[in-house]
Amino acid sequence: MNPVGVVRNDCTDPAQAMQMQDAESVILVDEAFADALHMIDSCEYLDVVFHLHLPETGGRTKTGTAAGAETDADSGTVSDAAAGTGADSGTVSDAAAGTGAEPKTEPASETAGGWKRTTRSGELRGVFASRAPVRPNPVGITTVRLVARDGNRLRVTGLDVVDGTPVLDIKSCNTSHLDDAPCGASNHIHTSLLKSNPRLAIQRYIHAGDTEKLLMLAAQFHGHYCPGLAMGVMAAVHAMQELDRDNAYPDSVTDDAKPAETGGEKASGPESDGLEDLLAIVETNNCFADGVQLVTGCSFGNNSLIFEDLGKTAFTLTRRDGNGVRVISRHESPAYVREAFPEFDRHYQRVVKEKVRDDAAVAAFRKSGVERSFGTLNLDFNRMFEVQRVRVDVPEYAPSHESCVCANCGESVMATRMVDGGDVSTRGPNTPATTVENRKLCLKCAGKPYSVLDGHGIRISGG
Repeated sequence: MNPVGVVRNDCTDPAQAMQMQDAESVILVDEAFADALHMIDSCEYLDVVFHLHLPETGGRTKTGTAAGAETDADSGTVSDAAAGTGADSGTVSDAAAGTGAEPKTEPASETAGGWKRTTRSGELRGVFASRAPVRPNPVGITTVRLVARDGNRLRVTGLDVVDGTPVLDIKSCNTSHLDDAPCGASNHIHTSLLKSNPRLAIQRYIHAGDTEKLLMLAAQFHGHYCPGLAMGVMAAVHAMQELDRDNAYPDSVTDDAKPAETGGEKASGPESDGLEDLLAIVETNNCFADGVQLVTGCSFGNNSLIFEDLGKTAFTLTRRDGNGVRVISRHESPAYVREAFPEFDRHYQRVVKEKVRDDAAVAAFRKSGVERSFGTLNLDFNRMFEVQRVRVDVPEYAPSHESCVCANCGESVMATRMVDGGDVSTRGPNTPATTVENRKLCLKCAGKPYSVLDGHGIRISGG
């Protein structure tokens, strides 16, 4: 096959190519195919087919992508070549340079593991069910948005390949078979992807280091924007990338030999599927903790979030092997943030401390909170946080308990939260008669103490 054009953009590092999706690339189409561009301006989206033209070297592609752990699966906007195209030195192949010669490449070879790859989301899939760049035929495809056409130059966004990638074909998108989908073609496609991997977008943002989009998602969960939430997002993204950076290299590789920045197929962090194989330990229950939950996927509900009531703006991320990364706010960071965004403290004092809640005061507080929150993301991470390598005593997997019915209130209760009802001989109005014989009561009906987690931390109530 002979290329019809070549990609031109500012990306020279294949490991960072996915970050090009939000930036513009230019597809320079060969003059010989000028009439093939007729009416292309009417297409808002295009499918771009390109050549994965770099040979494998030493079991790894030149992009640094491990042959046994390739790129993300099933993202409809992530190309196969997100970490598998482009020339490391910035040179262009003969075909890309317009010589017409066949590009000099070696076909992707079957690795010892066969045609299966571990995707960035942690799933083991065959390459036909993934977007791994090492394939039987070195061909990639992705969907892009056409921004504008200038002669034979197509300005596009969404193309996550490096400068010099040979383009084999350009086609208009065909989603006609989805025209009868109730929610529309694009939503239907995205919904099907999210059913396979609900954290697909979050993984992409972690990979790109896009803390701004992650903060927006965290605010949907948290309810508002605030600097603490932004700090939680920053700390969690760093820990996710740092933990994966360690896992991407064997123990024989020293820290000095590892690249300073995380990149490649594992930059979206370790697998976070709510099955307790990834654990987050937070040391505060304020806004910071919500940013951690969103980014890591660890929560109280999936038993992957552990709370230590220490009152520190810190958290630890660990796999079950106990090798963890702890990120803690430096004691100088509050002053650093206040100096950068002084207005927020004045509004915080009035609304939160003095409880002035009129519309004007609250509006000013929220506006300053947004400004400081997004501004915080751009501050120097190393001035705000300290990163520590720690060993964690990982708890056993959470047990599953049966439920019982309280002999007094008639409500279903976890068996471990019930006590002997003693002399109780009458049942509550909603209690089945069979329950009275067991005489088991919930802690509240028995007047026993129980733990409560609120804004003050963990406290004992009742009894």
